[in-house]
Amino acid sequence: MIADPITTANPAPEGAERSQPGGRRILLHAPDITLKGRNQRDFQQALIRNVRLHLSRSGYHWNAGASRGRVCILVPERSAIDIPDALALLRRIPGVAALADALWIPPREAYTEDRQVNWDLLTPKVIDLAASIYREHASFAVRFNRVDKQLLTISSAVGERLGAAIVQATAWDKVNLKRPDCTFHIDAYPDGLYLYTDKLKGVGGLPVGTGGRVLALLSGGIDSPVAAYLLAKRGCEVDLFHLSASHLSVSEIADSVIGRLVRQLSRHTGRMHLHVAPNTYFDMALKGRPTGYEVVLFRRFLLRVAAEQANRIGALALVNGDSLGQVASQTLENMVSVTRCIETPVFRPLVGTNKDEIIDLARWIGTYEISIDPYKDCCALIAGNPKTRSTHEALVELEQTLIPDYPQLMARTLQDMTVLEFAYGERVTPNINTHKQEEFT
Repeated sequence: MIADPITTANPAPEGAERSQPGGRRILLHAPDITLKGRNQRDFQQALIRNVRLHLSRSGYHWNAGASRGRVCILVPERSAIDIPDALALLRRIPGVAALADALWIPPREAYTEDRQVNWDLLTPKVIDLAASIYREHASFAVRFNRVDKQLLTISSAVGERLGAAIVQATAWDKVNLKRPDCTFHIDAYPDGLYLYTDKLKGVGGLPVGTGGRVLALLSGGIDSPVAAYLLAKRGCEVDLFHLSASHLSVSEIADSVIGRLVRQLSRHTGRMHLHVAPNTYFDMALKGRPTGYEVVLFRRFLLRVAAEQANRIGALALVNGDSLGQVASQTLENMVSVTRCIETPVFRPLVGTNKDEIIDLARWIGTYEISIDPYKDCCALIAGNPKTRSTHEALVELEQTLIPDYPQLMARTLQDMTVLEFAYGERVTPNINTHKQEEFT
């Protein structure tokens, strides 16, 4: 008897449910991880950890482990009814590029003693699966993936034999090996056979927690949540920073568009912190002295305060939702002059995208409907018709004239910071206040 390496190498955590011999398993494929060479195991373990956390937070205490370049989740027999909901959850986890609900046949049943496929067992199971999902006028193909190289059965022979059996025993009658409407996959691993149909597409990328920490600037608009999500998709731990138009209480922040956006983002990313500071002091410093550069000056102030907070929490870069030329403050000249006020790197993952592309992503991650709700964003409250061209040197002169004690302005703003924590779609209480920054860092 061949041991199941997934079960033996990755015992279930306390309270986890185990699947019975045979039954259903969910396969997760992460091709980006397989390119990591010697670091592959670290990335794989990070993905397993994230998968377990997402599942357990949703009430699925299922075991998950890694074997042969993929992650496998063992589904208890009594939990099979929950698989569709679990698939919807798993496909939005960064790092999961594709996934499948698979029927698992243990090796003692799947293979004969002379290392051949057990046709008497496999053929009726494939026929039953094909009959259960028949689609009129659709074509099909059978793909056999022989990962276990000790198995002597030839891959082409499996496809031909099972394809013929499907045509003979079911209503399927069109075979298309190049572009089938439906594909029946049989993967042969040392721990058994996996039988499934077409894979679902996941978000791909890398597991959150493998790419370092960043601090994303969050407005109440459509773009910035998408930018934050894209960095999480590349493995970063993402915290959020927001300058509010006025001083807000914890409950006001949590119930606002900003709080709801972070709550939704955390459904994808796991744990996130939202840092909110008031724009009140900066607004008072500029009031009554119009220059035409108010929006650009505000964005420089925002970057400076965010960079200071990023340094406090150990974030290595800032992230914003700029798209080149989308609005007056996002011309190339203004983006350059804004960024030059700090040394901290600023990532702009949306810089080359258009609005329709950003909206499509926002809809997919569930932030679009929240973002279009009314919210008093600082930029929207600043005087209109901003200048489209600026230089760093000219803005430095303006700042020295308008705000002679800039460090004090930043200190007062950061002193009134409030930090809220969110995890897997819920706010975590109690909140962490900036007066206890050492506890957070």
